Amino acid sequence: MSKSILTYTFLIALTFPALPQEKFLFDDTSIFKLTVRFPFMEVFSDRGINPRYHRADLSYVNEWGGRVNLPIEIKARGIFRKNPENCSQPSLLIRFRTKEVKYSPFDGINELKLVVPCQQSKQYQELVLKEFLAYRLYALVSPVSYRVKLLSLTLKDQETDKTRDMYAFFIEPTDMLARRSEALPIDKKNIHPNACNREATTIMSMFQYMIGHTDWSIKALHNITLLETTPFAPPIPIPFDFDFSGFVDAPYALPAEHLPISSVKDRHFNGYCRSDQEFNEVFSYFISKQDTIEKTIETFYYLPEKQRSELRKYIDDFIDIIRSDSKRNAKIVSKCRTD
Repeated sequence: MSKSILTYTFLIALTFPALPQEKFLFDDTSIFKLTVRFPFMEVFSDRGINPRYHRADLSYVNEWGGRVNLPIEIKARGIFRKNPENCSQPSLLIRFRTKEVKYSPFDGINELKLVVPCQQSKQYQELVLKEFLAYRLYALVSPVSYRVKLLSLTLKDQETDKTRDMYAFFIEPTDMLARRSEALPIDKKNIHPNACNREATTIMSMFQYMIGHTDWSIKALHNITLLETTPFAPPIPIPFDFDFSGFVDAPYALPAEHLPISSVKDRHFNGYCRSDQEFNEVFSYFISKQDTIEKTIETFYYLPEKQRSELRKYIDDFIDIIRSDSKRNAKIVSKCRTD
């Protein structure tokens, strides 16, 4: 790995200490089993531009074996997955009452994004697991990333008591990420990628290429959060929402019409041009992470072996590209953006 990227990684790691109150939910990598009870009909049919919150409750078994029940509010969220023509089950947003969650794993959290399967089938369960894994892989290449919490989730209808069991995951709230990072979110569009932290942006862009993801834009703040770690310093871009990537390969995922690819499985580099030295450094950096990335996929036993094997091959194809001078020049360097 190059000295500059090592320096970037080391300095960022020092800049981003974890806060004790956040340890309970996101620092523990074990699966969290919980039940969320709400009126299915009310919530799943309320998918307009501004869906309202609906009363609900969340329950789990604590470390002493006692069942904890928390009153919450819940609503549909998102854009694509909120559309009933696309998903029968939208992603959800949970809102907590601050006083009710004190001393619980949710202490200090106001809202949580909850990612659930788009449809009720084994295939869509696996898509959720693959998207969760994509977040975990990004944390391997960047010390500044959204944390995620894997869930064994039961949704229970308040009206009928019918249940739906599934894998799902929570995404760390942006305000928690910002506090943990001692940074401020920049909610401003039209910031050019070249005005962002150069090394962090290059690593992020290469990761998006690695997982075959083009559904993001720094300028539009589309599936990107910007954090400013020091006043007036170039912000760091943090990606999220990977379900349109080739790595996840959702049936509904299509590349944008203006891109020269016909499938999300086909990679297209959406990053900006860099010097030969900068490109070579980031290629070497990702090659150095190959074993760790593939080991993480290999040991993610929530996915069937066949799926894990396919994901490893997809990453192998990326490594094969960046190891070859001719392939990386043809597929990445010559395709970089200058606009």
